[in-house]
Amino acid sequence: MNLLDAPYLRLPRALRRWRLKEWQAVQLTGPGVFVNLALFDAKLMSLLQAKIYEHARDAKIVHEWKLRPGAFAVADQLLASTTSYRDRRGSLAFDNQLAQGRIAITIDLHATRALPAVVGRLVVHGDRGASHVASLPFAGAVGMYSHKGMFPVEGELAVGDRRYVLTTADSLALLDDHKGYYPYVMRWDWVTSACHVDGQARGFNLTRNQCRDPERNNENCAWQGDRIGLLPAVEFERERARQPGEVWTIRDRAGRVDLRFEPTVPGDVSVNAVVVHSRYRGPFGRFSGRLEPEGLPAMTIDRWFGMGEDFHLRC
Repeated sequence: MNLLDAPYLRLPRALRRWRLKEWQAVQLTGPGVFVNLALFDAKLMSLLQAKIYEHARDAKIVHEWKLRPGAFAVADQLLASTTSYRDRRGSLAFDNQLAQGRIAITIDLHATRALPAVVGRLVVHGDRGASHVASLPFAGAVGMYSHKGMFPVEGELAVGDRRYVLTTADSLALLDDHKGYYPYVMRWDWVTSACHVDGQARGFNLTRNQCRDPERNNENCAWQGDRIGLLPAVEFERERARQPGEVWTIRDRAGRVDLRFEPTVPGDVSVNAVVVHSRYRGPFGRFSGRLEPEGLPAMTIDRWFGMGEDFHLRC
């Protein structure tokens, strides 16, 4: 869904483009590694993010570049397109070919004095998992579009001299393709995770955002293999925020969602400019609890590794 084709405040298309926030991202989980890759375009601020957590080393590698406005364009659809950025520091590209059932990801980030090189090529098999596409309203005659999903992924990733091999039998990708006419202050809470349990792929996506009437309009779901089950609206509570022993609790009113998230790997982004102000937290950590998705067996979450976001951006 290309929201630039939808009317917004009676603005011409060129001005609508400058109010549309959009990004393409993917989380990858495989043996020994968890990866978050994103190209984020808020128009007045753009980011390239590559965050890699290596379990054996208990180490997080972060290549994060703040880019000029208009540095790249997010694709208007995933059927046949490319979202990419390249400069002297390296490149990240999503080659979207969902009409053929795949998204190819290439990453080539050069080493710096503080960071190792990150090089890899991975293929997300979009025809072998479960998509979740939502179009949800904000206040007024505006809204957002989101395409999420859990899919098998395969390929190789090198972090410095360390090499990780991901196969469709042991690795998963969580897609996040997103566009929205967000308010001047963007705000949401979000958690996601996926893993193999007894040989079956399982995962979840839970968000509390700025959508109107979240009891009806939300994108909460769980995946089992190539099946999807919807979940109700949720609330987030945080204890000991930004302190040792921090805990996020995610629950719904009926008891179908009861999750505990323990951040163990911090991830903050702070930008304080005249027209742009960000207080973003994106920690990695462990989930425990229980989910009862509509139409699927109940899921026990036992120390799954994943990530959360406490997102605030004025832009």
